[in-house]
Amino acid sequence: MAIDAKTYWDQHYTAKPFGAGKGPSDFLQQMLPRLEKGKVLDIGMGEGQNAVYLAQKGFQVKGFDISKVAVEHAKQLAKDSSVSIEAQSTDLDLYLFGIMEYDSIIMTKFRPSNTRYYPSIISALKQGGIVLIESYGVPEMNEAIGKDEEYRNFFFHSNEILKNIQGLRILFYQEGLVNDRHVVQYLAQKPIDKDAAKLKLFDMSTKKLDVESSKHLELAERLFKK
Repeated sequence: MAIDAKTYWDQHYTAKPFGAGKGPSDFLQQMLPRLEKGKVLDIGMGEGQNAVYLAQKGFQVKGFDISKVAVEHAKQLAKDSSVSIEAQSTDLDLYLFGIMEYDSIIMTKFRPSNTRYYPSIISALKQGGIVLIESYGVPEMNEAIGKDEEYRNFFFHSNEILKNIQGLRILFYQEGLVNDRHVVQYLAQKPIDKDAAKLKLFDMSTKKLDVESSKHLELAERLFKK
């Protein structure tokens, strides 16, 4: 009998806590200098290895995962590492992305089940912000995954990311064998509109309006009335 995504991943992380170790992705470490420092979102964060690593490097980190068990592990890892992260258990369907809120967004060992999520992910990125994606390629899939278990499918087809994310400047892209595993690795930057950048209009977040954000809105009105 098929089980739902939350149950499956809760069982997975309960049976194999930190099965992949407590360290971050090698790709994330390699690309760290190219990330935009500031606020970062970790989508499908798992047990928080990457989130904790970024917090250690001075990022303000938010992350979410459908598994409550994984999120609890992430919070404990952060505590053990003496850093702070904001982590919550929620489904991608229910997560409310801000508009131009994050300086960087990462998504590793996770693949959205529906292409409609990509525009929301990109709109949550500030102008000039960086998105990093890494997961396995379809050649690593050792069994057919039915639609009722799509939550287990984190395997990207060739060029799938490039087809689903448009308008970004590609900084790095690779499909191929890394440490004997077929992976897909992607790093791209959201373009900067010169007028908006000059007025710092892309430095908005979903926080409650304060004096500074009111100034941004006032500047936005001036810009678009030109």
